[in-house]
Amino acid sequence: MSVRPMHDLRTPRTHISAHARVGFTLIELLVVIAIIALLISLLLPALSAARNSARTLVCSANPRAMVQAAVAYGNDYKDQLVGSPATSGRDCFNWADIPPAFQNGPPRGGRFNGIAVQSWDFMGPLALMMGLTGPNDGAATQGQAERAARFDWYRSSVGVFQCPSNRITAEVFNAGGAPITNGRMIAYNMSTQFTSTTDSSPFGTAPRPDADRKGYRPNFNRIGPPSMKALFFEGHRFATGAEQPDFDFAMNAAFGGAFGGVGPWQNQSKELDRSGAPGEANRGAVTSGARIDARGYAFRHGTRNRSGTDGIYLGNVAFGDGSVKTMKDDEATNPDMWFPTGTSLGNPNQFWVATRSLFPKQTATTGRYTVP
Repeated sequence: MSVRPMHDLRTPRTHISAHARVGFTLIELLVVIAIIALLISLLLPALSAARNSARTLVCSANPRAMVQAAVAYGNDYKDQLVGSPATSGRDCFNWADIPPAFQNGPPRGGRFNGIAVQSWDFMGPLALMMGLTGPNDGAATQGQAERAARFDWYRSSVGVFQCPSNRITAEVFNAGGAPITNGRMIAYNMSTQFTSTTDSSPFGTAPRPDADRKGYRPNFNRIGPPSMKALFFEGHRFATGAEQPDFDFAMNAAFGGAFGGVGPWQNQSKELDRSGAPGEANRGAVTSGARIDARGYAFRHGTRNRSGTDGIYLGNVAFGDGSVKTMKDDEATNPDMWFPTGTSLGNPNQFWVATRSLFPKQTATTGRYTVP
C-alpha cells in the first residue's frame, strides 16, 4: 500500500485561489478617473486652440479666393469693382431710378438677372467667375423664388463664402418681396467705401463732408495701393450690442444691403460693432449685462467672449493684392485701409475711441487728413 506524502509546509503554493481578487478597489478606480480627467483638462485647451487655428486658416483662404475672383472680374469688365450698384448690381434698378450720368446702354428695368440677388451682391458675380453652378442657373424665368434660392445657396452651400466659425443666425429685416427666411448670417462683407460712388442713392452713399472721396468711382485703378486697401472682411449685417444680426434683402437696399458695409473704422458701424470694447461708449452697458459685446458676431476668432468680459477678437481682412491678415478688432479700424487714396478725412468724432488712440494722425482733431 502506497503512502500519500505529507504536504511540505515549507513549499509555497503556486496556484491561485478561485476566490483571489481580480478587480480594482474603489480608491484605485477613483485615482484612474482623476488621472484621466487631469489629462483631458491639460489636452483640451491645446486641442481647442488647434481647432480654432485651423478654422481661422480655412476662413482666411476664402476672402483670398474672393479677391482673386474680383481681380478676374475687373479684367473682364474694364477694371470695375464687383459688388457695386454702379457695376455688377445695375440690373437691380428700374431705369427711372438711374441718374442720367449712369444711363448708358438700353433700359433693363429693375430685375433679378440670375446672378446678383441685389445691387450690393458681390457673391453671385464672384461665383460666376469661379465657375460655380448655382440653383436655377440658365433658367428661362428668374423670379423672386429663384432669387431667394440663390441667396440660400450663398449662405449654406458655397464653401468659399462660409466661415467655419460662423454659426450665427440672421433675421429677415426686409424680404424685398422674396420668400426669404431667417438663416445663417452672411460671413463676409465688402467695403462700401470702395463699391459705392460719391453720388446720392441709388449708386452712392452721398458726399460726406467729413470723408470726401473726391468723386470716386468703383474701379480698381481708383482705390490706391492694393496692398493697403481692404476689400473683403469678416463682418455682420446688421447688428449691435442691443440688436441681433438681421439683413435687408431688397434688390435696391441702401447702406450696403446684405453684403456691404462702411467698414470697422466708423463708430456707428453695423459690420463690426465694438462699442463694448474697453474705453468705448457702451462699455458699461456690456459689463453690466444690459448689452452684449457684438465684436464676436464679426471677428469670430481668438478667445472671443460675448458674455460681457473681455476677449481677443480676431478677424480676417483681405486686401486688393490678395493678401489676407488676421487682425485684432481695434487694429482693423485703421482708416487708411478703408478709404480710397486721396480721400480727405475730418471729424474725429466719427471714429472709435481706440481708433483715435491708435491712429492719431488719421483722426486728428484739427485740420484734415489725406488718405495715402
